Amino acid sequence: MGNGKEMGKIGIGPEGRPAAVIQFVVLTAVLTAIFVYGLSPLTIIMKLLPATLPMLIAIGLLALAGDNFPLAPPGGNWNPTKSRVAAGLGMTAILAVFTALFLIIMLYAFPQWPMSPLFIWWGALGFCTILLYAINWNCFPVKGKVHPWVASLIALIVVLVVASLVWTNLTNAEGTPFAGSPFNHKGPFQADWLTGFIVWFICWFFIFSPVFVTQQWPFAKLGHPGGAIAQTIVAFILGLICWKGTFALGINPGFSFAAVASSLIFWALVYSWHFQFWGITKLTGGSRAVAAFVVVCILTAIWIGICNVILGPAANNLAAALKAAGLPPIADINTLILYLNLCIVAPALIIHNAFFLRWPLTLPTPPGTPPPDQSV
Repeated sequence: MGNGKEMGKIGIGPEGRPAAVIQFVVLTAVLTAIFVYGLSPLTIIMKLLPATLPMLIAIGLLALAGDNFPLAPPGGNWNPTKSRVAAGLGMTAILAVFTALFLIIMLYAFPQWPMSPLFIWWGALGFCTILLYAINWNCFPVKGKVHPWVASLIALIVVLVVASLVWTNLTNAEGTPFAGSPFNHKGPFQADWLTGFIVWFICWFFIFSPVFVTQQWPFAKLGHPGGAIAQTIVAFILGLICWKGTFALGINPGFSFAAVASSLIFWALVYSWHFQFWGITKLTGGSRAVAAFVVVCILTAIWIGICNVILGPAANNLAAALKAAGLPPIADINTLILYLNLCIVAPALIIHNAFFLRWPLTLPTPPGTPPPDQSV
């Protein structure tokens, strides 16, 4: 479809990376005000956080597996003569329907779970699966050979099968309120522990993916799916080292996975896609991959510091609300950092870029969801 310059300027304000900075700052400020400080702490932790996991899976199915079909690029019918608002509203409506169906089925049909950490535990498995299959594996072997929604359907089947098999055979709910319930499958891995590992696993396969940070260096020469296999194995090993190392070194597990790993995921997305490797695009190969990784680590450290400032009052409110409700300290500022990173700002940035094409700001390049190897 070409790039933004070939089309001429579309939208207001600066083009390219400066537009992405404006988008990031405005969305982060507005969404923090609404979804952190505009809601009660218990609503965030008990209701909204669990409910966002099916939404994240649905975004993956539509934007990553389904190429934003039918309304936004690269798979949809949008072109520069059409309204970005109409495309964005239409795709968001489809997302809302998919998410609502997901939640209704899980709450009232099968498995009839209450809105609870069960959605977080299973949802983390599903979220991990759709990201790994749609980004690193590029929906192998069907992507580009079938209709986008057929690819989405196949990706959904993969998510349901993989997440459900892991959930029913490998997890247990010991040490949680569900220990004595039918939802405790008494597998080898405690659900909270496994969730922490999953976030670290996502972190590393994001870093090695074809689109983000290293852009699959040094695995590109293995081809496809050889590179995807290598990325998966190496990310699994590094994720396990980071997660086990957390406990061996006596690091707060919540800080490890909810603050550090989630922020690495967040900045892998923002720096690679939205900021388009700002400052290092002249580098290539291994030097570029290393430079991008260093930049993402630096941004992560700065971001965690910023989050501790902007979310500090909210964390105090959360602690007071849990105490008043007679609940143990099941969440803290690290939980809020993960919530802001992965459940609020990251999906909003994806929706605004992929569905609304950054309206009313200038068009992102490439428009829609960047395919593998084309994040710059």
